[in-house]
Amino acid sequence: MFTTDVPPPPDVEPRASDSDRDRAVDALSAACSDGRLGLEDFSRRVDSALVATTVPELALLTSDLQETAPPVVGSAGLRGSSWLVAVMASTVRRGRWHLSPTSRAVAVMGDCLLDLRNVEVEATHTHILAVALMGSITVIVPEGIDCDISGVAVMGSKTMRGGAVRPLLGSPTIRVTCLALMGQVDVRVLSLGSDSQGADRSAYWPELPGRNRVGLPSPRKEP
Repeated sequence: MFTTDVPPPPDVEPRASDSDRDRAVDALSAACSDGRLGLEDFSRRVDSALVATTVPELALLTSDLQETAPPVVGSAGLRGSSWLVAVMASTVRRGRWHLSPTSRAVAVMGDCLLDLRNVEVEATHTHILAVALMGSITVIVPEGIDCDISGVAVMGSKTMRGGAVRPLLGSPTIRVTCLALMGQVDVRVLSLGSDSQGADRSAYWPELPGRNRVGLPSPRKEP
C-alpha cells in the first residue's frame, strides 16, 4: 500500500468582521482624543481600518497604542485654553503640538497659521475662536476630520476650502468660530500626504490685497 505525504494547508489569516473594524476605529479614536495620535495619523489609520480584510491588519494599526490610565480629576491633564496672537507680525504653529479644547487665535494687522495636520488634540470636541482685525488667520485640517466654520465677516471674508471627503468614523470635531473685521479667516482641508513642511507657504496662506505679510501697507511702485 502506497501513501502520499500531503502538505498541511497554509495558515489562513482570520477574516475581519464589521465588529472587528468598529473596535479598531474606537481604539484609534480614543488614542487621538488623548493625544497619542495626531490628526493626520488618525485619518490614515482609520482609512486603512475601514478597508482591512484580516484581523492581523487591524492589529497592526493599533499595536503601538498602549492603554493609558484614566486622568485624575483635578490634575493638569487638560490645558483648558491656549492663545495664538500676531500683532503686526506672523505667527506659525506647525508640526507636533497640543491643541487645547478651547483655543483662541488673534491677528491684528498680522498673520496666524495653525497647521493641525500633526496636532495632538486634548478632547473629542475642539473649538477655535479666530479674530482677524485687518489680518489673516489660516487653519489647516487634514482630510477626514470633521470640521466647519461659522461666524461673522465685516468688510472681510471667512472661507472653508476642500473637504470633499466625508468625515471618518470616530473623527474628532474641529469648530472654528470667527470674527473677520477687514480681514479674513480661512479653513483649508488638505488631502493626506500633502507636504506639511516643504510646501510653498503662499499655496495655503494667501496675502490680503494691499498688505504685505506683516499687515503693513505694501509700498507703492513708481510708474
